[in-house]
Amino acid sequence: MKKIIIYILLALLCMITIFCFSSKNTMESNSTSKNLIRYSVRVYEKVTNKEIDEEKVITKLNYPIRKLAHFSIYFLLGIFVYSIFFCTKVNHKLLLSMFICIIYASLDETHQLFVYGRTAQVLDVLIDSVGSLISMLIIKVIKNRKKY
Repeated sequence: MKKIIIYILLALLCMITIFCFSSKNTMESNSTSKNLIRYSVRVYEKVTNKEIDEEKVITKLNYPIRKLAHFSIYFLLGIFVYSIFFCTKVNHKLLLSMFICIIYASLDETHQLFVYGRTAQVLDVLIDSVGSLISMLIIKVIKNRKKY
């Protein structure tokens, strides 16, 4: 019972984090990903003693970094939601977990329609769903290996 409460809290924390990121307007959202890239460029330059064109890197990496962020946060959400059901005797754990993650991803994109400068993208729901599914499949494989 204690485990299920922890997983529920972690899933809720993850959902709140997603909601907070989605509440940022276009400028704030872009600034977050660009600052991450800037920081990475500085670390790279210090480690390699090579200078690179920061703006060129930002232009090239901003879109993939944003999509990777979608994948990653929903990867975590998938772990937490699927783990909730592993603490129960519910049938169809994977289907129920995926349903919850897909519904939340859809609601998240819908929420963005009401944030200045943001849009809803079906591609993002797809990326979010794939992130969740992959984390759940990894857990399923690990759990099945332990049985044998």
